[in-house]
Amino acid sequence: MNWKPTWVLLAAAAVLLALIVWVEQPLRRERERQASRVILPGLDASLVTNIEIQSWGQAMIRAVRQSSPGNSWRLTEPVSYPAQSQFIEALLAALAKLEWVDRVSERELAIRPDAQKEFGFTKPRFTILLQGSGPDRRLEIGDLGAFNDQVSLQVVGNNVIYQTAADILQWIPQEKNQWRDLSLLNLTNLSFQTLRVRAAGNEFDLERDATNHLWFMRHPLSARADTPKINDLLIRLQTVSVIAFTNDNPQADLDPYGLQISDTTPELALSFLDRTNLVAGLQVGRSLTNFPDFAFARLNDPGNIVVVAREPLKPWHAPYTNFLDQHFISLSPGLVESIAVQGDDDFVVRKQTNGQWVVAAGKSFPADATLMEYWLAGLTNVPTEIVKTVVTDFSPYGLTNPVLQYTVRFGPEAGAQTEARIEFGTNQTGNVFERRLGEDPVNTVSPGDFDRLPRVSWQLRDRQVWSFASSNVVSVTVHQLGGTLAYLRDPDGNWTYAPGFNSQVRINSPALEECVFRLGQLRAIYWDAVGDQPDDHFGFAKTSHEVEFEVKHGATNEIFRIQFGDRSPLIHPYASVVRDGQRLIFEFPADLYGNLVEPNLTLFTARYHPR
Repeated sequence: MNWKPTWVLLAAAAVLLALIVWVEQPLRRERERQASRVILPGLDASLVTNIEIQSWGQAMIRAVRQSSPGNSWRLTEPVSYPAQSQFIEALLAALAKLEWVDRVSERELAIRPDAQKEFGFTKPRFTILLQGSGPDRRLEIGDLGAFNDQVSLQVVGNNVIYQTAADILQWIPQEKNQWRDLSLLNLTNLSFQTLRVRAAGNEFDLERDATNHLWFMRHPLSARADTPKINDLLIRLQTVSVIAFTNDNPQADLDPYGLQISDTTPELALSFLDRTNLVAGLQVGRSLTNFPDFAFARLNDPGNIVVVAREPLKPWHAPYTNFLDQHFISLSPGLVESIAVQGDDDFVVRKQTNGQWVVAAGKSFPADATLMEYWLAGLTNVPTEIVKTVVTDFSPYGLTNPVLQYTVRFGPEAGAQTEARIEFGTNQTGNVFERRLGEDPVNTVSPGDFDRLPRVSWQLRDRQVWSFASSNVVSVTVHQLGGTLAYLRDPDGNWTYAPGFNSQVRINSPALEECVFRLGQLRAIYWDAVGDQPDDHFGFAKTSHEVEFEVKHGATNEIFRIQFGDRSPLIHPYASVVRDGQRLIFEFPADLYGNLVEPNLTLFTARYHPR
């Protein structure tokens, strides 16, 4: 066998492999690198954990990525402080895709011995160190080009000088505070249950319930706090920005800033506590000389002194009573399962599994859905006003024997607050007082709002007054102020004057038909009374206005009568009907009266009679 050709082939293959490894691959990588023009190939911004920036003659800025959720950044030099992470991420993203516009190669640098000075690297504008994404990368940024649109840059260890767009400079901090977080206070992920507020001698403690997240005032009195207001103020507090950083020394003398602890300073102090441990504290001191809209402020951690605007902090200076919930209940009405009422009669209203409400008062009947909606909404919407913050003797307010009492029970979603008892009393003309059992203040409620609260079971009955088809109505008779007018339906279904009743006023038959139709499906606005009212409180005798509907009912006719009286405080006319032998007094829809009843079912001579 002849081995010579084989050795020749093996030698040729070895030479070819060497050319590929030592010549072709480096050349290909260089071509690829030149084609991409990326200065820092392989840099993954998300893996960078440490960044240092040294501006010539200035203190170094160093930031590290935190291991907490969100991978936020924190400055460690020249001061330990939360950083504006978005600025750091923007710089890293810009560096990862940074490309050169022109470059000076190693061969060209060999014949330009003053290149380092020429391009500004003997005193570089910035030196940047990146750690965490592969090997350390150190960059130096030199002088701007002749037209200020390009800047020199070199990667330490790489004997090439690049020219790149000067836009990269906008992401590099020019001074030590540029990357500092400007948020005055960040409560995210901060565990606290108690908020202590001290402002101008006004001091109170708020505590948040762990189960339903409602706020309660624990000092100087015990009462429910205004949870929506407090949550809103806390959200707004976290939007307050630092205007300037004044003193980074945690041991600085606080007296010149009005931040020392005394009877009159600081002007505002907010302390956030987890049980008894202080987890965050904010103090706001005196205003800046000649700038009264700005004040010095300090956080316990890190303890530096800053300048902030005073306006967003003003709500915290309000009296503690401004932070109380001045409504009957604080929980959502949707959590109410039952209400026991002790008033003109005793009854209980319970929510069924299908969401409907049933009134139990001797006999049970369905509650009107709209009236229940109004009632439940009123428990959280009707405003009260504090009469006295701490009361020991309730007799002057009629609360020793209240005229009305609600016991509101909530479902399991309400957490620890399963029941609320609300009492109403009155013994002074025009005043209605209210208190919540277990709370210190006594409040006042407007008589109008109190009158809308159910005190007797029939106030919650279905608001359907009656129901009849307008096509079955054969006659309508109007009695008003001693006069009478009657209408009959003719064989064609139109309305005419009954025999013996003539008027020069032409009948608007379609309008009268619409009026009869609407009255046939009449629903009350509110129920006001049951039984006869001898004192004419509702003005029926004064207005003397009654309408009768004769309705065909099988082989016989049935008469439906309604009386109209004065207007209620809500402008609805009072009306009265007798159903099942019982007189019912209610508020008639004002729009139905004004648009249809008054033009069609009143006597012309009485139409403009003062109401």
